[in-house]
Amino acid sequence: MAQSTRGWFSVGMGLIIAAGGVYGLAMLLGVSFAIGAATQEAGAPVLLVLAVPGMGAIGFLILLLKVIVDRVGNAEDDHYSKTVDQ
Repeated sequence: MAQSTRGWFSVGMGLIIAAGGVYGLAMLLGVSFAIGAATQEAGAPVLLVLAVPGMGAIGFLILLLKVIVDRVGNAEDDHYSKTVDQ
C-alpha cells in the first residue's frame, strides 16, 4: 500500500461502519414504532410473523461480518494484492 494512502482504508471503513450503524439504528427505531402500532391494532400475532424475516436479517448480518473479518485478517490476500501486477 502506498505511504500516502495508508490511513484511507481505516477512514473509509470507519465511515462505512458509522453510516451503517446510524442507518441501522434509524431502521430499528422506525420498525419498532411500526410494530408497536401494528401490535396495538392486531395483537401479538404480528410479532410471530416478524420472526422469520428477523432470523434472515440476523443470519445475513452474521455472514456479512464473517466476510469482513476474514478479508481484514487474511495476510495472503494482502500479499496477493501487493505483489500481483494489475
